[in-house]
Amino acid sequence: MSPRDDEVRDGARGVVQHSKGCTIYHQGDVASQWFEVVSGIVRTCRFMADGHRQLTGFYYSGDVVGVDGPRHCESAEAVTDVVLRRAPASTLGHGPDRGPMAFERALESARRSIFLFGHRRAANGVAAFLITTAQRSEIEVGVQLPMTRGDIADHLNLTLHTVSRTISDFAKRGVIELNGRQGLRIRDLEGLRAIAGEAEADARDPRSPAEEIGVLSGAAP
Repeated sequence: MSPRDDEVRDGARGVVQHSKGCTIYHQGDVASQWFEVVSGIVRTCRFMADGHRQLTGFYYSGDVVGVDGPRHCESAEAVTDVVLRRAPASTLGHGPDRGPMAFERALESARRSIFLFGHRRAANGVAAFLITTAQRSEIEVGVQLPMTRGDIADHLNLTLHTVSRTISDFAKRGVIELNGRQGLRIRDLEGLRAIAGEAEADARDPRSPAEEIGVLSGAAP
């Protein structure tokens, strides 16, 4: 069974469900529809001619993907089991109010990715990623997310070894505490912000508690 065959559709409500690991659409597909994430996490990937994968973004509830028509310039995959609300590409920019909002949400996702890509040192980028993930997930202490360290590496354009080494270094410095192979807990949020850089500290989300936040460090790839 192919990844797409695993989806469950509800045409009346425009809702589709995909299991973890399934492909939602492929790079190069005609962009006939766009999707709003209802629940779960989606990642977008661009595959280069040499086989290299660039993971371009993670999308959470309320985010939209697939607004890059007329053909998708990247693939979208389910990081977890996901529920998506789909709409025809013709609704973008007019019609139901979700259309214009899709552009705004897509731009916000792009801004987050550009911010992460702008970090020149591995430690800056990994620290910023962990903070951003905690803020976006709005998760409680100890809850884990299923991104792999390989996903983090491909997103930040780093090697798996560099990401793993950087996370281990954060643990040795006491800013995080490792929780098995899949999770970690931020112990020193201000310290992690300092590593990420002053720009991250200035962009602090007022909703984020200045205390421990549980986030994913990444499972083994």
